[in-house]
Amino acid sequence: VDVQENKCSLPLEDRLRRCTLSKTPVTEVWPRVFIGNEETAWDRDKLKEMGITHILNAAAPKKDLKYYRGMNITYCGLPSFRHWANISKYFLPAAKFIHKALRNPMSKVLIHCTQGLSHSATLFLAYLMICHDMMVEEAIDHVIKVRCIKPYFGHLKHLAFLNADLVLQRKLKLQGKKTDKKMKKWQIKAK
Repeated sequence: VDVQENKCSLPLEDRLRRCTLSKTPVTEVWPRVFIGNEETAWDRDKLKEMGITHILNAAAPKKDLKYYRGMNITYCGLPSFRHWANISKYFLPAAKFIHKALRNPMSKVLIHCTQGLSHSATLFLAYLMICHDMMVEEAIDHVIKVRCIKPYFGHLKHLAFLNADLVLQRKLKLQGKKTDKKMKKWQIKAK
């Protein structure tokens, strides 16, 4: 099993190595969506200058952070997790948070973790896959055109599994077959 998991993630690691960009504190990776580091997220003046209205902290020390009080920022903090942890349980909550924020054309979202390279990038890649029907390779290619990212191997493995689930879900939908409960978990209901 480990050999198969390595095979499915190695091409993704190779794809990431194609990026020749230098690390930067913050980058707009999608219209009104930024990936950044912790330093950017703590810079209240920078956040105001950028017009950030929503923050998704992919490495929160605790869920309730009052640092942004008085700034009219909607905050979502996901617990910090080690590189080997199962980040996939946060794919859908993160995608829903970003999707809901972007329904307002005035909103701007900052997704950050400590360095803005792994956790935040992984959650944004999952968002592109879930909400914009991108394959994992397409999502990575989109992001590495504008930002250096380095998701952990374990995170890449979970993105590969998400990709397989979404491909199967789309295939069943095209065939007019119902998706099972596991497949439906990746759907975001439009409100």
